[in-house]
Amino acid sequence: MASKTAGGACGIDFGTSNSTAACARADAPGQVGLLPLEGGKPTLPSVVFFHAEDAHISYGRAALADYLAGDEGRLMRSLKSLLGTSLIDEQTEVAGRALPFRELLAQFIGELKRRAEHAAGRSFSRAVLGRPVFFVDGDSAADRQAEDTLAGIARAVGFQEIAFQYEPIAAAFDYESQVTREELVLVVDIGGGTSDFALVRLSPGGAQKVDRKDDILASGGVHIGGTDFDKSLSLASVMPMLGLGSALKSGLLMPSAPYFNLATWHTINQVYSRKSIALINEIRRDALDRGPIERLQAFR
Repeated sequence: MASKTAGGACGIDFGTSNSTAACARADAPGQVGLLPLEGGKPTLPSVVFFHAEDAHISYGRAALADYLAGDEGRLMRSLKSLLGTSLIDEQTEVAGRALPFRELLAQFIGELKRRAEHAAGRSFSRAVLGRPVFFVDGDSAADRQAEDTLAGIARAVGFQEIAFQYEPIAAAFDYESQVTREELVLVVDIGGGTSDFALVRLSPGGAQKVDRKDDILASGGVHIGGTDFDKSLSLASVMPMLGLGSALKSGLLMPSAPYFNLATWHTINQVYSRKSIALINEIRRDALDRGPIERLQAFR
């Protein structure tokens, strides 16, 4: 590995499901290439696993492998979905200590930066970060706060200069390298946490233009993505086996809060709170069929 030189620039796509990093290619001036981040692959799943026994932290595919192997610890994924929510200012319990969610994001983005620098053989002090068109639907102040939060985390891990690019626009500019005539392109970016859309005018000489605002005719997005389908699938197919939708002796249906928490990764830890445990014990006593509730209790 060559010694690192300071001041380089990179592009980072911190995704809900997977993350990537890229930089200018030394062997091909004017071209950008993705960097290998894990096992020679250009993607790093946005997953962190905190080992309970030795405080070791694993990332990406290694984190998933450790979790699936049955190692004791805490798996956390879809980290980007915290941006734009009130949870970003809260904390969760990991290995017996309180971990602020901001620190969790900083740990992952810092690891992403370290891996990118190792692969490139140089350090990066400047970064262009991808962002969805809207972190938060219909709330410009909260959307701006989400971007500011991500910028602050990026600075905390060592980036000194930070710029943002809408994710569908970045995809459009990549496609532009292939066009041979002017085209009007609709870009659809369906990700893990958001779905974004952009209508962009592209041309063979477009990449030479510094200001592309006039070529971006429209953009929009919604805070719906793959993790929402995961949650819906869990609520429809898995949670009923644990008691969701079943009846109590009173004739009422089972309280749904524990099940929604279990189906949403960043609220799973709330199921282990004293209040939630007391609620589950209470509904077990009142349930017409205790079997599903006992399965739910087995998760503790």
